[in-house]
Formats: sequence, C-alpha cells, structure tokens
Amino acid sequence: MIASESSKLKSIILINKSDLDTKKQIDKWKCLYEEVGYTVIVSSAIDKTGIKEIKELLMNKKSLLWGQSGVGKSSLLNVIFPQIELKIGDISNYSVKGKHTTVTSVMIPVGENTFAIDTPGVREIDPYGIQKADLGHYFPEFIEHLAGCKFSTCTHHHEPECAVKEAADNEKISIERYESYLRMLETVEEDLHF
Repeated sequence: MIASESSKLKSIILINKSDLDTKKQIDKWKCLYEEVGYTVIVSSAIDKTGIKEIKELLMNKKSLLWGQSGVGKSSLLNVIFPQIELKIGDISNYSVKGKHTTVTSVMIPVGENTFAIDTPGVREIDPYGIQKADLGHYFPEFIEHLAGCKFSTCTHHHEPECAVKEAADNEKISIERYESYLRMLETVEEDLHF
C-alpha cells in the first residue's frame, strides 16, 4: 500500500480466498483497512464471493492485480473473465507459498476499454525511493497527526513530543499499522544513493 500511496495510485484491497478463513479473521483486517480509508473487497474464486463487485470496479479501466505468489490473482481473473483462461498453479507443499505460475506481467484486453494486468507474484515488496522522514506521509491514518509532532522531520519512532506515537498509544492509530510502519522504517533508505 505504501508503494501505491507514494505513486499516487488508487488501490483497492482484495482479501482473497475467503473460503479458507476457518479462523474468521477476515472481518478484523477488513475493518482495519476500511477505517484507514481503503476500499476492501472480500473475495473467493471458489464460492464466487465478491466477484461481481470486482468486475464492476475493473470495467472501463486498466487495472493491475498485484500481490504475493499463490494469493489467487490469476484465478480471480479467470472467474471474472472466463474467456482469458490464464494458467494457475498450486501452493508448494515444501514452502506452503505460491509457486510462480505467471512469469511476466501481461495486459489483457477483457472488454471494451477494459484491460486487466496479471502480474507474477512477489515474495516481498519494498518501496524504493522513500526517505525515513517521508514514510509517515504514506500512511493515511497518520496525516491528521503529523502537524502535531514537535519536529518537522519526525520519524515517529524515538523523537519526543511525537503526535503519531501518541495517537498509536491512545489507539487512534491501530497498533498493527504502527508496528508495520516501524518495520518499514528500518528498511527504507538502505537502497538510496545520494
């Protein structure tokens, strides 16, 4: 989502394979991301949950499905647009992760003025070109708190009088998202060359 925010792309979160949610965890994550302001669709290629909603969102646009290997990007596209017949694979018994079935990004015409881009799965997504002092600007729920920080270059980690840390402590920002931010903060700038 940070890569998308920093590139000013409209993103919709698909929580796929809902038919496998035996522990009933989807609602927690759906609510968390909806509270941040994202559109979240729960889907399943098996029981067709969310398929109509996704298709409506894809029509008359160029849309990219992006995510880890094995999350069902190609399977969803096959159900939404059966005429395209994309190759799909299984989950590896060894790693319990998806195998790379789609090997290159391909833009597929699926209707009038409608294109779907199926992408190879990614193992890890690390936004490039974001500096530590800017990372918080790509977390929508941080925005209203940024002006309250004592320092304009606040990284919302160790600085005193940080409004973002205070919001996380007071549960105005979810702890899951704040911890995700801190993990990302450790890795940004490592690949920048000034």
